[in-house]
Amino acid sequence: MRKILPLLILLFVAGCSKAPSPPTLTPVAVDEAAAYPKQAPGTKPPVLTGTLSLTKEQLDEGWLQLFDGVSTYGWEGRPENSSTLDIAKNPEGKNLILFRLNDNGSFQFSNRFGFYRINIEREAPGKLKSNGESDTTDFVLNRSTGSQGSDFVILFAQALPKNPQPLLEADWKPAAGDSKAVWTDGVLELTGGKGMIETVKEYGDFVLQLEYYTEAGVNSGVFFRCIPGEVMEGYECQIFNNPPAEDYEKFIGTDTGGIFRRCVGRNMGPKDGQWNYLTIAARGPMIATWVNGIQTADWTDTRKEDENPRKGLRLKPGTIQFQGHDPGTKIQFRNIRIAEIKDAPRQ
Repeated sequence: MRKILPLLILLFVAGCSKAPSPPTLTPVAVDEAAAYPKQAPGTKPPVLTGTLSLTKEQLDEGWLQLFDGVSTYGWEGRPENSSTLDIAKNPEGKNLILFRLNDNGSFQFSNRFGFYRINIEREAPGKLKSNGESDTTDFVLNRSTGSQGSDFVILFAQALPKNPQPLLEADWKPAAGDSKAVWTDGVLELTGGKGMIETVKEYGDFVLQLEYYTEAGVNSGVFFRCIPGEVMEGYECQIFNNPPAEDYEKFIGTDTGGIFRRCVGRNMGPKDGQWNYLTIAARGPMIATWVNGIQTADWTDTRKEDENPRKGLRLKPGTIQFQGHDPGTKIQFRNIRIAEIKDAPRQ
């Protein structure tokens, strides 16, 4: 079961109903190669299809899907007494994430960033406990002693970063190296390389959201917790919609949303010639990304601490940098915003 790394803010529980027997569900086959790509050079993840897409309006507001609709990626169950976690389809043809509790006990699932906004289709018997908007990040599904098997089915799970602040032209230093940065009506166009543009402020634990636009063949990236003033000495979330074959042979994390050299990203099918949405969450050693609202990467840095994230774990704040990769770099960014995670427990 994959570790969960979503960022979550608001908590609402709705749509609960009770019934004496489990709902009628059909198991869903998971495309393991697309849903859980191998973490090794040579990995070219196939496009993950059938996911629960968001509307443009939802993406504009910054919403993220916490359940992709086709796998358990991003969810971690802590089963007791033979509880299970699966993907199933209900009679209406909707893919659901199913928590099944057997015998007495509880099923615990947790996240490491914030809070769920979820709807439960069915709760029978038992109850859903949540902790409101505290920093405790667990839910526990409990069932009563002596009752029959219970199913808890998630229909909907989304998250929205809390209180994001825009990063405007004044929040960035002039471009460095061979890169050039031009701002027009809130849109940043970065051309040329090797170089970068970096934030004035340093950030440690945060959720960064933006839109980017590339033409075919453009390679760029978002670097974070960078050594201030140094060119791209930080963690890198790759932006490269269609890498060449040799990149896959040499590196991991070369697709958009991958953590370059660290973690392969699931392929959500971002396209050149259109605006795509990118979210990066960092909390302590944990890093996650979403492309067009679907979680793409989930990685925890287990290396020894180092000032330079290229060499080891960096927990201290650093700047955010947009990469000018080469002379052919031409990329646009807009709606750049960041929500800092204050006093975040580090696991």
